[in-house]
Amino acid sequence: MKVVSSEHETLAFRIAAILLKLNLGDALSRQALADEFKVSERTIYRDLNRLGGIVDKLEDGRYQIAAAYRGKLTSKDLESFARLTGVDQLFPNASQRFLVALLDTLTHSSYLIKGHHYEEPKPHDSQFIQLDEAIQRQRICQLSYAGKPRTLMPYRLVNSKGIWYLAATENQQLKAFTFSRISQLSISNDSFTPSAEIQAEIESNEDIWYSSDKTEVLLTIAPQMAYYFLRRKLLPQQETIKQLENGGLIISSHISHANQILPLIRYWIPHVRIISPAELQLSLENEVKQYFTTA
Repeated sequence: MKVVSSEHETLAFRIAAILLKLNLGDALSRQALADEFKVSERTIYRDLNRLGGIVDKLEDGRYQIAAAYRGKLTSKDLESFARLTGVDQLFPNASQRFLVALLDTLTHSSYLIKGHHYEEPKPHDSQFIQLDEAIQRQRICQLSYAGKPRTLMPYRLVNSKGIWYLAATENQQLKAFTFSRISQLSISNDSFTPSAEIQAEIESNEDIWYSSDKTEVLLTIAPQMAYYFLRRKLLPQQETIKQLENGGLIISSHISHANQILPLIRYWIPHVRIISPAELQLSLENEVKQYFTTA
């Protein structure tokens, strides 16, 4: 397997490449991997330790993927891993197998990670572990959130833009609860049956604003900023509607709440303007006027 340039030899890439090799049935030695990736054998040792439970060490010192996982990696696993690490460009579309993980982590467990700057050290918090177990065992939780008692059906622990949230239903409505504001957690013996529709909504949402009622926002993008909006999606559920003759854009975004988009638009003022809904543009203008009035 050819190794890409050094700028892409990240932890995520190494683990991905190692798992791909293992899934093809190869037995790998630490020294051979260290030579290939131009890192120390100790680094490879740590990489393989991160795959504990997925990788078995053979008597001759080489490593092989555990029989329970052999051949089970699918293109969906690959896509999920690529989104998680932000390295989707590194993997060819033709790759059919790869990664488990993260197999359980990506496809079956409680964790769903979005973004690149992760909050620390929450995964070691006892409440974090309790919620993980409650999600996996499908147990109802009682807790205090911002000082208010809540009864929740927990679905996933979601890391969005560096902050951990609990995605859970309350009175059959999907909500996101900031993990750091949760206290007095108690796991009930009562179980619940997760909804496939809610699971799909959590996974498909780009952030933690959950709502089945979305509002479409149309915006104009100035020509000098069009490149940035074409390069990647900067707004929730962004779609390019039209490229204008002057090089500008008309784009659409679908949101659950005004605060999901207004802070982003403020960053791009004066190069972005809301076409509709008109009241959203008016709200933005009033915010800016108030800022200059009180400054």
